[in-house]
Amino acid sequence: MYQKIKKTLDFDFKKQEKKILLIFTLGLLFYAALVLFGDTKKIISISFSFKWNVVILLLLLSLFNYLVRFVRWHYFLHQISIKIPFANSLRIFLAGLSMTVTPGKMGEVVKAYLIKKETGNKFAQMIPLLITERLTDGIGMLLLALGGIYLFRQSAIFFLFSLSIVLCFFLFVYYKRHTLKLIRKLEDKIGHIKALDFFLTFFENSEKLLRSKQLTIGILLSIIAWSFEGISLFLLINNFGSFWRWSSFFYALFIFSFSSIAGFLVLIPGGIGVAEGSITSLLTLFFQIGLPQAIFITLIFRFVTLWFGVLLGLANLLLSFSKLRLSEEEGR
Repeated sequence: MYQKIKKTLDFDFKKQEKKILLIFTLGLLFYAALVLFGDTKKIISISFSFKWNVVILLLLLSLFNYLVRFVRWHYFLHQISIKIPFANSLRIFLAGLSMTVTPGKMGEVVKAYLIKKETGNKFAQMIPLLITERLTDGIGMLLLALGGIYLFRQSAIFFLFSLSIVLCFFLFVYYKRHTLKLIRKLEDKIGHIKALDFFLTFFENSEKLLRSKQLTIGILLSIIAWSFEGISLFLLINNFGSFWRWSSFFYALFIFSFSSIAGFLVLIPGGIGVAEGSITSLLTLFFQIGLPQAIFITLIFRFVTLWFGVLLGLANLLLSFSKLRLSEEEGR
């Protein structure tokens, strides 16, 4: 089974590069359509009066987000006994940001690929770490959204749906004997199911990461990390009015968390379209700002929280592959 997993997770840089370029192009087309929909002249006028120096602060908040998530990543690596120098670990983590625009962030297996190349550890050891990262991210965002959910109770159905997915995952994990039996019965009836290879490999290597202490630390770090992006949105909103209230802050956290989870659940690369549509519509609903202002806020927010990370990730990905090529040439 390991050979099947290895083949599934092997990383083709040129193929991923083409995907990112395609997604970037589609993203630009969508943003152009969004600007046209929101009135191009008004959005251009808003850009001239906007205080662009705030973008520096927003980028710093995004960097804090990456730093805290890196601490979680490095902590999880140690929990599964993968020893790697701090600088190399940081470079590999940042390289994974380049794959944020892949469906469900599945392209982040590049981190598993680079760990394997640099340390010799198997892919199978990394699958639980990648899944646990996404799991703690989801739980952290759900918890951040709670204040907004309390104020905007119509969103409770979405919250309960997302929570049910998390609970089902925990049930599958903590009753893994029954889950494995179910998988085997399914495969006996309908043959081998390729997608289930990930579950099987996860069960075999996840025990150390799913202990209460490790999960609690992971969730706390996720809440801290993603709160920085909620703060970014809150600061952006306050450039278009005075919304210095706790309710406004909770709404900002909710809008960010809701749009991120929605984008992830539909498996659209980077949540493009879904996230922007959610942010724009919720901004006009919760705050007294017009559609052009909401679209402008959305575009700036997505640049500092999505595309900035992708660009930073691509730089580190290229650096990682350059180092791999050099080490291979030296080894010949």
